[in-house]
Amino acid sequence: MSPHRCHVKLVRRACEHDLCVTLTRGVPPELRCEEAAPAGYGRGGGSSCGCQVPSHIEDVVARELRDHLDESRRRGFVLIQAA
Repeated sequence: MSPHRCHVKLVRRACEHDLCVTLTRGVPPELRCEEAAPAGYGRGGGSSCGCQVPSHIEDVVARELRDHLDESRRRGFVLIQAA
């Protein structure tokens, strides 16, 4: 597992998407994506439910880790609310 690929759930109302976001800093083992896990849909991409990946997803994930590391570790992923 790469120490920089972080498991992220992008959530908006009735939909939820798993993403792997590559960060410049290492992430705790319990938050890392498996090597075979795809990145998810691309930057700026969307899905049928209307979720959009923020253009600055790396910064959003890094901030969430900084502000709520213990909660993210408890969940096993970083939770990001989609616009």
